[in-house]
Amino acid sequence: MADKKHALLSPSSADCWMQCAGAPALYQGIPNTSSKYSDEGNLAHEVAEKVLNSGRPATDYIGHQTYGQACDEDMAMHVQSYADSVKHYLTHPTDDLHVEVELDISAITGEVDAVGTSDAVILSHVEQEIVTLDLKYGQGIKVQADHNRQLMIYALAVLDKYELIGDWKTVRLVIIQPRAGGVSEWVISVDDLRAFGETVKAAATLSLQLVAAPSTAIHHLAPSAKACKWCRAKPECPSLRADILNDFDNLDNPPIEDRPNIGELLGKLDLIEDWCRAIRSEAERRLHAGIEVTGFKLVEGKRGNRAWGDEKQVEALLKSMRLKHDEMYHYKVISPTAADKLLAKGHPKQWAKVQAHIVQKSGSPTVAPVTDPRPALTLAVHSSTEFEAVTENT
Repeated sequence: MADKKHALLSPSSADCWMQCAGAPALYQGIPNTSSKYSDEGNLAHEVAEKVLNSGRPATDYIGHQTYGQACDEDMAMHVQSYADSVKHYLTHPTDDLHVEVELDISAITGEVDAVGTSDAVILSHVEQEIVTLDLKYGQGIKVQADHNRQLMIYALAVLDKYELIGDWKTVRLVIIQPRAGGVSEWVISVDDLRAFGETVKAAATLSLQLVAAPSTAIHHLAPSAKACKWCRAKPECPSLRADILNDFDNLDNPPIEDRPNIGELLGKLDLIEDWCRAIRSEAERRLHAGIEVTGFKLVEGKRGNRAWGDEKQVEALLKSMRLKHDEMYHYKVISPTAADKLLAKGHPKQWAKVQAHIVQKSGSPTVAPVTDPRPALTLAVHSSTEFEAVTENT
């Protein structure tokens, strides 16, 4: 789902302004810049729309270009996986599929002319259910549908749009993330969704009031890992800065009974690291724009690896020097990932034989919050009774 016109209270930033009411007052006017990753996601959404509307396979759109990028075989494979997943939710002949549905969210947030787009909507009159489906093309973080504020706000707008053409009882929220673990879904009753809508309106009303009176916004800042994750004002937020610096001050050898809990500090590391990256990114943006940053300047970074300007010319030159074949070329067996792409779909029997030769190291133990869905590891702990008693002679 995409937010058009970059609404100040966009559903995609709901985790920010619903928890930290003063944030929009801080980040209004700060450009919502794109990146190669967001451009890649926009291209994938465009190809997905074409696939669902035309019924043609995603491979037909390899080479399609927009946002400065082109659809390749890898993107076509993932988009096709998304399209197949969407069709899986068409369970009755009378189900209606709508693709790239423009939605009015102004009635929900109170922001004038705020609109967004739902990637796909299925109206199931038999099940008395609306299904809203969202393509996430990222692969770094698996996004869950359960109580996902962005999807719930869009679901409210979908419900408003189609309220009069069906007796809807439930809304099914579906996130399809083909590059990071597949499908996540969650069902909510229409009544519960409407109740959530009232919470949204209350939070949005307060945020818009603070936007109109920004001098008071500082009293309504509530930094947290979730609220600050995508906040554009992160580098300049006084509340976040004070919160983080206070944590550092508390590490300065206070009495042991006053020392911070290591678990509490660990829980803030992601937020602190995000804050540091945001400050560096903002400094780079300003310097590239010719804005002075006291004490810093732009310099040439590490140069790239050496490469041949024209490989064919070099190849001919080396041959003229009568170099041996094994001296000129390196050969290596393709990787399991390359073999997967080559064999898995077209040659399943051969792929099954190759799979038997694949080995994969177990992941090293890593620290994660208790809410992480992965099971906790049980490690062997050596008891002190296993060691000999230490004496003066020892």
